[in-house]
Amino acid sequence: WASDVDEFAPDDVQTVLVGNKADNEFRRQVTKDQGYKLAEHYGMEFFETSASTSSNINELFIRMTELVLLAHRRNVDNLLGSLDDYLDKAALEEEKGSPDNGAPRTCAC
Repeated sequence: WASDVDEFAPDDVQTVLVGNKADNEFRRQVTKDQGYKLAEHYGMEFFETSASTSSNINELFIRMTELVLLAHRRNVDNLLGSLDDYLDKAALEEEKGSPDNGAPRTCAC
């Protein structure tokens, strides 16, 4: 499933690996060490949780929210950087193309 995420999800998708049953060693399917190794292999953070005791649930959702907001901020910063570059370039082109060399314009055409 993790390789499917790598292949099909957008490049900026945020992922974490979550192990549950942290409160019940006998029902656990994956050891904590296996979880950490798998998460490291795929470049994810690893959380162990327990729905029964609510252990690490809030921390998990807070971290997921932080990751999504950071990714969103990077996207916005990239967009604003591109917009700033475009506006700077447009202003330079307007200055170069102006036949009146800075004289006030009387129309908006």
